Amino acid sequence: MSKGKRNADAEELDLVPIMNLVTILIPFLLMASSFVTLAAIDSTLPAIGPPTESTEVDEEEEKLNLSIAVTDEGYTVMGGDGTLRSENAEGEKGATLPCKRAGCPTADSYDHKGLTELLTDIKDRWEDEENVILVPESQIAYEALILTMDAAREDPDKKETDENGASRNRLLFPNVVIAGGAQ
Repeated sequence: MSKGKRNADAEELDLVPIMNLVTILIPFLLMASSFVTLAAIDSTLPAIGPPTESTEVDEEEEKLNLSIAVTDEGYTVMGGDGTLRSENAEGEKGATLPCKRAGCPTADSYDHKGLTELLTDIKDRWEDEENVILVPESQIAYEALILTMDAAREDPDKKETDENGASRNRLLFPNVVIAGGAQ
């Protein structure tokens, strides 16, 4: 007898409010997903493995092997060019660009403008070179590394025309290789 009474008392569920909620949520979620954008920065990681034997290299043609050490004191730009090999008081070789503020507390503390000017001078002497190696210390902020990559890739103050006749920023060293961080 109790079974019959239970079936008679069962009410139909009202699903209209849940359907309204889903109807409103779906367009909202679709709109919100279009605001998320991802960007990728082209860079090359160093090769792992034993060095390969290179073919004969012209002795007169010296490779630049340009590298930028990013530390909490600033930049040190080093390369195969003799003009980059000026020794400072500590015996380190390379052109140094100290931070604007001691200890480089933020990414904007680095002298990105000075780095671009120095790399522009180097590019004038090594026109065919396109590679630069970044050697950041392990505690360097990600933003500082990205700004360094931007400063090494192009000079926004100097314009050049491409093969289509369009004006663009002068390319400096577009192939950036990130080396393992110095301790």
